[in-house]
Order: sequence, then structure tokens, then C-alpha cells
Amino acid sequence: MHSARTPPAGGHGQGSYADRAETYLRLLAESALRPAANGDTSRVRRAAEALTDAGVLSDQAAAEILADVQLALRLRGRRQTAGAGSRLRKLRGFQPASPLGQPGTRQAPWRVLSLGPPTAGSRLMALIRTADRALAPAVLQFPAAPLEPLDTEIGPLTTLTATDDLGTSYRIGFPDGTWAGSTWTGTISLHPAPPAAARRLEISSPNGPVLRASLSAAPAGHLAPVLTLEPVVESPGERVLTRRAEAMLAALARENPAARGARLPPDTDELAAILEGAGVLSPLSAAPARLATLAQLLGLPTERPASEIPARWTEVVAYYGRRRRPAPVAGTAAIGVVLPALDGARFAVAGLHSGGPGTFLHVVAEGLRPVSRRPQRALSWAAGSPGALGSAWEAVPAVDAGFSWWVRDDAGGWHLGAIEEVNPVGGREGLLRMALLPPLGHCTAALSLEVSGPVQQVTANLPVRW
Repeated sequence: MHSARTPPAGGHGQGSYADRAETYLRLLAESALRPAANGDTSRVRRAAEALTDAGVLSDQAAAEILADVQLALRLRGRRQTAGAGSRLRKLRGFQPASPLGQPGTRQAPWRVLSLGPPTAGSRLMALIRTADRALAPAVLQFPAAPLEPLDTEIGPLTTLTATDDLGTSYRIGFPDGTWAGSTWTGTISLHPAPPAAARRLEISSPNGPVLRASLSAAPAGHLAPVLTLEPVVESPGERVLTRRAEAMLAALARENPAARGARLPPDTDELAAILEGAGVLSPLSAAPARLATLAQLLGLPTERPASEIPARWTEVVAYYGRRRRPAPVAGTAAIGVVLPALDGARFAVAGLHSGGPGTFLHVVAEGLRPVSRRPQRALSWAAGSPGALGSAWEAVPAVDAGFSWWVRDDAGGWHLGAIEEVNPVGGREGLLRMALLPPLGHCTAALSLEVSGPVQQVTANLPVRW
């Protein structure tokens, strides 16, 4: 008999979950070869995607099983099955190099270069040195000028140059960014990375310096972050359902009018059955009931029994249920912390930028699963922003990297991290622009961060420097 949180026999390790998941998918594939199935392998494909989404089955293993089914049907003279599915067609590129829990390729260490005290105007959030470049999320302020829209977006950036106090010139790039008037917020890439001996970085335009950053030392009184890596409490199957709930909260934040008439995704019950059958979700788990309870709070019809939901979910629902909400705090904050490797991926938290559209966390990532470059349309998390895309589920940001992000400010308020945009910068690295829901209402001095993958979780107490 399973308890709600008891892992399958053999321990909570990833290996036992992977063995059970692969066995389940192979048995399901064998059943699809029986005459009664009439060659229909749609359930096998959906199960393969659910198990790879849960992180318990590698894309390669799932694709091999589906290919075996196609071959077996062809040898029996029956019709071929459809393709492997939207996610399983992407077996290369911006994704983990190996199944979770198995050794992968050796990663070059990342390093955060310390920044001096902040200066008024343009500012770096952090300077993160990777294997062959430095990535620096930043805010650049340009003099207001009567330029055409095209010139406003391209012209000022293409004229910039970067040098340090040693006389080194850098090739400069801008892999992501947004404009608000004459202020640009995004990420600057520098090739090569500044050496350890550099003490000052300057970015200039033909009209003079745009940004000066001190690389000498951290500000006085700076506290070191506290990082903890531990196993997640939830099973991999519960993690999948929790991420679905978080996607529903993100849809609520977009204030989509169609959400009132929507229903839970029709495959939710089948998803829970697949996860239970594969041994990654206990039949006694409260995760399906929590998902149904959240749906009821959002006014979505559901027939599942109710259950208690986490307090952090309630906070997000309560905030977006208000008619009047406090405006987000305005400002830019530096964090600059590399998190421990987490389920085959790693992250460096650069900093925050907050203002009218909302509060955004800027993160450098490596080893994510295949994700969309950006949502179907530009998002705005400001109050009153419509999100009419046809249904509440189309309005969910189309970026799910397989991890949950939650932030708690120094007043005890919880904020969901919803990835709004992903921009690859080469290799397996990418830049995440993450909206905090609800946005920060004050200049918090510290953040408690929780990042949860299928198997592991990182908690971090991060000092914030506005």
C-alpha cells in the first residue's frame, strides 16, 4: 500500500522512477499492438510526453519505444502511427544533455564578478562569466531624441562599444531586451569575458559614456547568500500537476476574460491515470484534488473533490481578485548568485527590474528542456491587460521549462515566477525573463527563492541591492 508521499520500492531515487516509467510505457505499447487497439497508439504517445515532462523518462528512450511500435505495426502490415509528438520531435539543442540523475558532460564553472555600489542612471544587475563570454543583464538610459521607431530600437545599440580600464575592447551583443521610451532593459553579452584584473567596465556611445560599472569589490556590508540543495518533497507526478496549477495562476494574472467560461484541460484525468500507472503518482496523493480546488477558486467547473491548497496559491488568487491593486515598486536591483546544479540544469540569478508593467527577474540558464523562444504574443502583467487568446489555456505563457520558481519577499509575501521569455545565447545557455506574480510592492532587502525540478529543489536566501 502506498502512502501519499511514499516513493516506489527501491527508494526515492530517479533510477527507480525511470525503471517503472519505462516498463509502464513498454507495456502500454504492447497493448497498442493487439488487434483490439486497431493500431491506435495515441495513448502511448500521450503517455510518453507525460513521462518525459515529469522528468522520469528520457526523450531518447521514449522515442525509441515509439519507433519500435511503428516498426512492429509495419511488420504486421497495419497502418503506421503518427509522429512522436510535439516535444519528442526536439531531441537536440536547448535541453538537458542526459536523463536526470545520470552523469552528463562536464560543465565549465560560472562565476559572478562582484560589482561596486550602484550608480544613478544606467546600471548592471550582475556580470556573469560563462565558458566563453560574460552576460550582464542591465538597464541603459539614453538621452531622449526625436528618432524614428526603427532607429530608437536599433540605432543606439549598434553604436555602443565596451572597454575596461586595462584597455581591452570587447565585442558587444544584445541577445534580448525591451524598450520603454529612451530606457532599454535587457542583457549585454561581452566577448571575451573580462579578466580578473579588470576593475572598471565602460560602455560608450559616440556621444559619450552610457554606463560605468565598478568591478572592484562588493559593496560594504554585503551578505553572502545561503544556498541549500535537497530532494523535493513531492513525487515527480505531483510536480507535473503542481506545474499545471502554476500555469493556471499565471493565466489568472493575465486577466483573460475567457477564463470564466473555461474548464480544466480535458486530459487532466487521463494525465493523473498515466502518472499513477507509471508509479510516479500515488493513488492517495492529494495533488489532483488540489488542482481541482484551485480550479473551483478560479470559477472553473470541476467534478473532483475539494482539498486544501498551499497558502502561496491563495495569496496569488487573492491579489488578482482585488479591484484595486498597489502599483509595482519602481527600480533596478542587483542579486548576482549562481545556484547549485539542479536536475541537469543550472541557473544564475542576475537581478530584478520593476516598474509599471510589473516586476521581472533576470536569470541565466543552461541545460533546459526544449522551450519556446517567447510566448504567442507579448505579455503585460499590468492591471487591466487583456489576454483574449481564445481560452484561458491558450493565454498561459507558452514557456514551461520544467521548473517551479517561487519567491518570498522580506514582508512574507509569496510571488510566483512565470517565465515570460527565453532567448538562447549559444550552446545550451539561455536568458530567462521571469515575471513575479504578484509584482513586488516595495524595495525588499532580501528574497527567499525556491526553485523545484522533478527531483531536486534549491532554496536560497538572496540579498537584494537596489
